[in-house]
Amino acid sequence: MTEVLDELRPERPIRTERLLLRPFVPEELEAIADSTDLPQFAPGFPTPEDRDWAQTALEAGSYFFTETMFSMFAIVDAASEQIIGMAGFVGPPIDHELEVVGSIVPARQNQGYGGEVLPHLLELAFQNPEVTAVNASVPWGNGPASKLLLDNGFTERPCGGSESAYVYARPETPRSN
Repeated sequence: MTEVLDELRPERPIRTERLLLRPFVPEELEAIADSTDLPQFAPGFPTPEDRDWAQTALEAGSYFFTETMFSMFAIVDAASEQIIGMAGFVGPPIDHELEVVGSIVPARQNQGYGGEVLPHLLELAFQNPEVTAVNASVPWGNGPASKLLLDNGFTERPCGGSESAYVYARPETPRSN
């Protein structure tokens, strides 16, 4: 099993113009779960949702949640070297789809970080040939998150409940003649 997970490990951190996405280290995961502040945590990090994720990850066995592509990644501001949020996948594909999620600390929202990160996560998702789509859900009324998904090629998917659902299908690859 470990060999299969090793094959799904990201080759290197993901770098964008202003950010670095990298796996959380076990000490960070434990600090998030325990609501302990670390010097690399930006003010406002972690959020209550981040704590819930970390607690679940530790209960499930943190290796999977820190060492595979199907995990959440720390969003690190390259200039300050502080973790300003997290983004990644909820877990392995279900019905050939990955669910993407993310959050940014309130003081850093609406600065384009989500749009900087999302294309890289989509690229990572489709490195797995079994993934046919990436989905996301957003609570009703979260216009910025809905706009981010739509601006990055997601389409709305009908669903019930208190959320809007979106899907991004695997891009067609050109056929060679």
